[in-house]
Amino acid sequence: MSSPQFAARAAATAIALPLALAAASLAARADNDGVQIDPSAEVVVRYRHFEGHDFTDGGVTETVRQRARVGLSVSFLERVGAFVQVQDVRTWGEEGDTLGDYDADGLDMHQGYLDFAISEGMKLRVGRQEIAYLNQRLIGSVGFAEQARSFDAARWSLVGMGKDLAADLFYARTRDGAPDDFAGATDVLAGFLRYRVTPGFVPALIVVSDISGPTDRVRVTGGLVVVGVFDFGLAYQVEGYFQGGSAANDVSYAAWFAAARARYTLDFGVKPYLELFADVASGDDDPADGDVHAFDTLFATNHKFYGEMDFFTNLPVHTQQRGLIDLGAAIGVSLGDELDLVATQHIFSVPEARGGSGSLGVETDIKGVWRLAPHLTWDLVYAVFVPGDGLTGGGPSDPEHFVYSTLAAVF
Repeated sequence: MSSPQFAARAAATAIALPLALAAASLAARADNDGVQIDPSAEVVVRYRHFEGHDFTDGGVTETVRQRARVGLSVSFLERVGAFVQVQDVRTWGEEGDTLGDYDADGLDMHQGYLDFAISEGMKLRVGRQEIAYLNQRLIGSVGFAEQARSFDAARWSLVGMGKDLAADLFYARTRDGAPDDFAGATDVLAGFLRYRVTPGFVPALIVVSDISGPTDRVRVTGGLVVVGVFDFGLAYQVEGYFQGGSAANDVSYAAWFAAARARYTLDFGVKPYLELFADVASGDDDPADGDVHAFDTLFATNHKFYGEMDFFTNLPVHTQQRGLIDLGAAIGVSLGDELDLVATQHIFSVPEARGGSGSLGVETDIKGVWRLAPHLTWDLVYAVFVPGDGLTGGGPSDPEHFVYSTLAAVF
């Protein structure tokens, strides 16, 4: 192991150990001078049966991955605060020796930021932090992934008018010292404004500007998200976005996204519900020209929307810039406070088939979530994907099965 790697891991360990060993003691010893100290901890262990996303025999893997986090929050009179959170992410058995290999490749400073209350309802947060905007369609923390997502950012937020009004703005540096051929974002500037008119009508405007220094790209995505909940059991969400901009070599961007979903819940017994949804991301009919029409979901939490099997978590890459249409339905029940069951069907296709098949396939997900005890949950998921020719290109097309189970303790 190189000296820089050793130094980085040693530094992370030096932070993690005091947090783990002293958090409870610090909380108990907090002085009565306005200082509040709160420890936090989390362990998530997940088993996966994965068949390779290739629709052929073989290539099956059975893995267990886990995330362990420890955090410490310190605040003074709710005016000044700091939060530090260290996490270790690993696959069971990844270290080559139970005694001689202790590199901890997944040990990381997941969050480390300071908070400053500018005035009542207005706050500034600076440092490494999770950020999730609205429904996470464009900016999300991707909590399902063991490592999750953090931004190195400065964030201003405002909550006012009895919490009916919310405004937020952040700048993040996502890549420093990017090479000349780097096409991803190096800087992100984003914000949203939301106002709760009534529980049944809560509109929000969102704008995200992602900049790639090496390619001189400036791309802006703006949209409207409206959500609502009614007393008679109906909840809905509609949203639409346009994405435009330019980059070097006469590249231009013009893409769009639209989505809608509605859920109706019956207020009796197991509270059964039916949800219908439709998501459409524009595609590119000719990716070789300089006009980009495939919508990029940027920093979204796509696992939340496009199925448990994660075939389409990177849009537009995972559909070869052809866009995505996801039509589906879900039915679910709640068996008391301990158990939730839901079955979801997705029908995937592309809006730009380019002369081939537009069918990507059909996915069925069945999920149960058990709340075993306070702070402790267990989930179990079975999913099957039957591919279409638009995904296989006429190649192997065996149905693919997927199973995962998660045990999570969060404090």
